[in-house]
Amino acid sequence: MIRMPLRTGLAVAVLAAACSAPAFASGGFTMSANVGTIATIDVSTNAFSFNSTDNTNAHLAANENASIPAAGNVTGSIRTSKANPGYINVVAPSGPLRGAAAGSIPISALQISCSVGTGNSGINAIPSGLALLTALAAGSSTLCAKYNSAATGTSAQVGILLSVFLDDTAIIADRYAALSGFSVSASAT
Repeated sequence: MIRMPLRTGLAVAVLAAACSAPAFASGGFTMSANVGTIATIDVSTNAFSFNSTDNTNAHLAANENASIPAAGNVTGSIRTSKANPGYINVVAPSGPLRGAAAGSIPISALQISCSVGTGNSGINAIPSGLALLTALAAGSSTLCAKYNSAATGTSAQVGILLSVFLDDTAIIADRYAALSGFSVSASAT
């Protein structure tokens, strides 16, 4: 038997343990993301017209209402924060629509209805607050749809069917020229 001094034996044991055990090291890192709001919009129907043959219809449909595709004539994308909703609004000019023989149609005689098309997808893609035969207000915006389900936020593709109506019950006969200045706007916060 070989005898080693105790101090030499301990040094050999520590050296053997140090050489046989693997060494590990680690470093930390962080991640962050800045996810912004999005509001894009496109309107595929850019003109609405009416043909009135009576004065008894409070909701005369625009000729173009029947041709609006099921996927929606208002399309785009919207992403909101958890706390704040997003909106799609119809903005009307001050008006009125002027007739060739000095007749006029006030903006308030025009109405909108907004319904869900088939192109909606994503988180909370189905809007609430949809307009149903809501009169437009001259020089201001009218809510078409609201995106935010119980303050949970929204990240969605938009497909809205926008239908326009005219209350022709008090409109005199005339040929009314197209009035520009109508628009659809989307906002998200």
